[in-house]
Amino acid sequence: GTRDTATPRARAPPRTRAHRVETLMFASPRAAAVAFARRAASLSSPKTRCAGGADRPSGTTLLMRRRRASSSSSSSVPGVVGRAMPRDVLARAASPTVEDVENEDARLNFSGALSATDAGGVCVLEGMRSAAPAGAILTFESGTRAVLLSHREPKTFGLMYDVDSSGRKVIRDAANAVAPGERCEASKVEFMLGPSAGSTLGKVVDALGEIVGSNVAMVTGTVDSSRIMREPPSVEDRKPITTPLVTGIKAVDLLAPVGRGQCMLVSGEPGTGLSELGLTSIAAQKNTGVRCVYAALGAQASRVNEVTKRLEADGAMAHTTIVTCNTKASEGERYAATCTAFAIAEGARATGQDVLLVLDDFTGLVNFTTDMSRMAPQLNVPEGTQEQMEEYEGMLISASLAERRRFLGMTLQRIARLNDKLKGGSITLMGVMYHPKGAYKKTFKSGIEGAGAGGAVLPSSVDSIAGFADMPPAIQEKLRKALEAKAAAAAAKTASEGELPESKFVQSRPMVEEFMSITDGQVFVDSYDPQEGWIISAKDSVSRIGAPGAAGPFRSLNFLQLRLDLMQSDDMGTFGCAGDEKIKLRTRSEAIRGFLKQKQGDVSTLAEQTIGLFAIQKGYTKNKTADEVEQLLAKATQRANETLGEEMKYINENQSKELSADTMAKFAALFDGIA
Repeated sequence: GTRDTATPRARAPPRTRAHRVETLMFASPRAAAVAFARRAASLSSPKTRCAGGADRPSGTTLLMRRRRASSSSSSSVPGVVGRAMPRDVLARAASPTVEDVENEDARLNFSGALSATDAGGVCVLEGMRSAAPAGAILTFESGTRAVLLSHREPKTFGLMYDVDSSGRKVIRDAANAVAPGERCEASKVEFMLGPSAGSTLGKVVDALGEIVGSNVAMVTGTVDSSRIMREPPSVEDRKPITTPLVTGIKAVDLLAPVGRGQCMLVSGEPGTGLSELGLTSIAAQKNTGVRCVYAALGAQASRVNEVTKRLEADGAMAHTTIVTCNTKASEGERYAATCTAFAIAEGARATGQDVLLVLDDFTGLVNFTTDMSRMAPQLNVPEGTQEQMEEYEGMLISASLAERRRFLGMTLQRIARLNDKLKGGSITLMGVMYHPKGAYKKTFKSGIEGAGAGGAVLPSSVDSIAGFADMPPAIQEKLRKALEAKAAAAAAKTASEGELPESKFVQSRPMVEEFMSITDGQVFVDSYDPQEGWIISAKDSVSRIGAPGAAGPFRSLNFLQLRLDLMQSDDMGTFGCAGDEKIKLRTRSEAIRGFLKQKQGDVSTLAEQTIGLFAIQKGYTKNKTADEVEQLLAKATQRANETLGEEMKYINENQSKELSADTMAKFAALFDGIA
């Protein structure tokens, strides 16, 4: 227990960075020797034959030579682990550079044989080592190529393609491309690259990044080209999300604000305008410097021409790339198209740009995991027994669910804002996912038809309206007519829903909730009307980034109170309340509903939204109906554009800046004399 002070202790050598590496990375000299052997394998040395039939340097032979050469003098060399490895060499082995890793990967040898094929170019391989990286290019004996999509032991999945005379990649039908048992290999690992982000501006590209309608091969290998599949940025490479991305949709920007670098789920039933929401968000980025990528992979794959014309009319196509796939594409092709969209966004981010990626929809990412489970059943669970449970992020979940969450997480974690050393670019994802009709009606609407943003809140019958009998006859008649019109619209919508193309791309409620748990928030769309806009659930739409990702002017006006008021308004419709509180909530709900109205195709700028929020929070909309509030704000906005042009421009160009007292005073003057 006591230290002997009679004999002075030998002074330890200074702890250099290399020393920290060796002590942290290796628990024993043997572990260090193994790492050194792997690193030494890239040097010239006698060759040995590996199991796959490929030649590679013999790291063990080189290690033994090194040991014999240094054994006599190892005691005089400071900082030696074992008997043969100086610190500087060991540190390089323990912390190889990116170039080292890529060069070593290029010398690895992978081979396998075709096991089965599926529709649309998807092939299943056996014997391919799981160390073969996703995104690697494989070559069959017949000359057909494939890009490695994923592993699910013991199977490997790829997407077959050919290269035509112009150098363009074309997906092949796997069933007619190669014969079962045909071998494939990658003697030198080449990675499938996405197209140059700059060369695709204003263009439509396919699942492999080739420009649709062009006879020229895509441009790759530039600084803004990225692998279609790659590891997510590390924690050290990321930067906190503190800059807003204004979508131009009032209900989204105020109830679930999106920050640059955030991953957001957009969910709703078929017919709730989710694609329109994504396109409006892209149109809102005009003149903001934000680069956009729109991936039309679900129902929108059949409407690419319409989408292109729409974005051109909005002036948004010049800063946008559209990624699409065949309308009858396999899930593997849809997944490859998803990865291509990510690669284009990452290429732009690498140059320091902020990118908005709208994924419409998540079908390829979700259904490809299902296809892998179908074609490569991995879990042999005896009948009548429970599936094995695994720990995942502190939770005990089934092994199949853990596998799927890892697969989904590796893709979604590519969404990030990078630090300043990596030029500070960002990718923001808004991913669309449809849920079944009625799946959330009771949970999300609390028994109210139309409950959601602002109390566009009309009960299903007059009997469920609190205090209806005490209302004046004129108000009662107005409510009856509104309910009848709403019921007729709902009936017409239900009758036409069987014809909606997005009905084929609906995901189960458990899948939707799984995405809710792994994204940074969700926009839950309750309903959509082209004349009034989106009704968004205030209770269930949430941004987990919170206020730091919201626009500065909104923070100045306590925008979080708005969401609380809407939830209280929804609860009032269900449970009722009495007296002055009931009247206050009803009138405020009516005012907010008028503020959040937004016709199809309209983009609301940050400055215009700020004026509306200012009017709500400062009481200028008190005791006004929704229509009266809409007219009031239209007049105030027109006056602001005429008299406060510089202030409006400053707000739109400096979205993180809070409002000054002088600007608030000028906004207050806008409402003078407006009835």
